[in-house]
Amino acid sequence: MQKTLLIFLGLLGVCWSASLVGTTGDQEACLYEDEIWGGEDIRKFYFCINGEVYEDTCDTDYYFVRNATYSGCLPSALMNPQCVNLDAVEPDCEGLSAEQPQPTDLLNQYYLCTDDGVKQLSCGEDKAFINQDGYLGCFPWTQWRTLRNCSEG
Repeated sequence: MQKTLLIFLGLLGVCWSASLVGTTGDQEACLYEDEIWGGEDIRKFYFCINGEVYEDTCDTDYYFVRNATYSGCLPSALMNPQCVNLDAVEPDCEGLSAEQPQPTDLLNQYYLCTDDGVKQLSCGEDKAFINQDGYLGCFPWTQWRTLRNCSEG
């Protein structure tokens, strides 16, 4: 009985959250009627209510994971290090950091040194920044996941 009540309250919370979000996601069809699932952007997840897909986003420093042991938003400290930028710091604009954009702790943003100082810029919708193994710039999430070897969050 308690388990049923907890599941009901959890679904009620998801429904309430959906009413606050109020927009459907990039997903066109429900993958699951009774479970949440992730998108390419590792902070986003989706769920269905009455056959309609809704999108939500994990809080800052949390990322969506769905695997055999967990389904939900995990803090960055518990994530695969390949999938997050735990060591990102604002550049000092000396040497290479003055010449190339640098990663931030937000995967879809980057630092750029300018004459006016350090600017934090966005990659735009559905892209993430990478500076690794000769790749530099904003890439679609699918390609970013492949380059970072981060298929499972």
